[in-house]
Amino acid sequence: MTTAVLTRTEADSQRLSMLLQGSGIASVVWPLISISPIPDEEQVAVPELSPGGCCIFISANAVRFGLPELAAELDQTPAIKVLAVGRKTQETLAASGIEAIAPEQPDSEGLLALPMLSASVIPDTVIIKGEGGRELLATELRRRGGQVKEWSCYRRCWPQADPDLLNRLGRPLVFQASSGEILQRLSQLLAGSEKQYLLQSPVIVPSDRVARLAEDLGWDRVIRAQDASDHGFLNAIKPMLSVDGNR
Repeated sequence: MTTAVLTRTEADSQRLSMLLQGSGIASVVWPLISISPIPDEEQVAVPELSPGGCCIFISANAVRFGLPELAAELDQTPAIKVLAVGRKTQETLAASGIEAIAPEQPDSEGLLALPMLSASVIPDTVIIKGEGGRELLATELRRRGGQVKEWSCYRRCWPQADPDLLNRLGRPLVFQASSGEILQRLSQLLAGSEKQYLLQSPVIVPSDRVARLAEDLGWDRVIRAQDASDHGFLNAIKPMLSVDGNR
């Protein structure tokens, strides 16, 4: 039976593992990333939101770590529009009672294609994000004439991960890579441990951009999920297992 290798944070991977188990799909939790808040002594003040402006949450983690600091201001700022990068982020905001707009394409390019961010007048925008990451969204909004503030509320960490674990799983395997950063780390671990042959395994990615990156990194079989959500992964893996004769 095919085993799904889940590479998000421990908590996210455990949650997805339970979902897959309910559909009879075997999985192993192999976290390649962890998330931690910015320490108080390093954190900068939360940017002020503008009436009629826009607040963009770039990930579900941006909601988890940023919303507690922003909730009151969001509630008190007139005509503020809230955007989410994709369905998973949108659902995380909805769980806290906040209605958000999400693009069909779950990435910065999708956000930039939304009418409110491609109009002749760009609203004042605050981007809630993690340290580092892509700068396309802020850079392009500024190029379009928008006033943009960025606030980082969490950082990505890279825990130790032993590729020899994969030897004990047997084959076939299918890998999860829910972001370009996770995909790059996964590819480096496999190459660095002389397990390049595993690049012939399927890898499920959340966007066209990450799919192109996977192809550039040498993955033979790239499967594009609808988005980065748990159900997006489940819906992507089910037809593949049916074709392969697992379920």
